[in-house]
Amino acid sequence: MRGSQQEYNKILDAENAEKKGLSQTECMNILIKNGYTYNQANDGSYVYIHHRNSLTSKRRGTKEEYTRILDSIRAYEKKPKECIAYLESIGFGYRQAQTAVYNYRKEKHLIGRKYQP
Repeated sequence: MRGSQQEYNKILDAENAEKKGLSQTECMNILIKNGYTYNQANDGSYVYIHHRNSLTSKRRGTKEEYTRILDSIRAYEKKPKECIAYLESIGFGYRQAQTAVYNYRKEKHLIGRKYQP
């Protein structure tokens, strides 16, 4: 069964997961009961709980803008999650930030390198 974050959100919203304050494990169990694999449920519930408010972007950016922003915060010295969180905090959507950080790290040959603050 193939799933999208929109589908996961719809199922979890129908269960009132956010209002009930369900944990990631509880959300995972709901998604698994609805036919999703462990990995799909894990990823879908994580994004639902931790990035729900930034799934849609409030602004758009160019590759050059992402590079400028990430260079300005010394992203090459930070963990990817920190960089994604920063981009989210200034109005970029989660998936948008995730892609921008991945592309930045790929371009700077940081993928596979050990994190060194």
